[in-house]
Amino acid sequence: MADNSELPAELPALVPQAHGGAVYSGGVPGHRGGPGRPSSVLRDRLRGSFEDRVSVLEAIADDKEADPQDRIRAVDVLAKYGLGTLREISVEQVRDRLRDTLQVLREELPSEQAAHIINRLREVWSA
Repeated sequence: MADNSELPAELPALVPQAHGGAVYSGGVPGHRGGPGRPSSVLRDRLRGSFEDRVSVLEAIADDKEADPQDRIRAVDVLAKYGLGTLREISVEQVRDRLRDTLQVLREELPSEQAAHIINRLREVWSA
């Protein structure tokens, strides 16, 4: 358990966060905070380290003697970092978003400019 003897008598106000938690406004006086995001040098090294070990994941994924769970996890990691995460969207959602986008263009731009842009977009979406 943390020692609270170093906390100031009066803490700053809590600021609610979108995830449901809260943080102190301006942090806690006297606390240094964490190191933050790694330096670009460290990130470059980590990327290189990961790149060097991709062959390990490939070997596990291809190993017919390996536990199926390990093979599945290896394929999953390869896919996640190779393809990115998949976010599915339905045709209806695309149509709705496109309709809303066209409405914003009509509302925010002069009518002649909006018509020109919408006609150009029709060419893109009709191809």
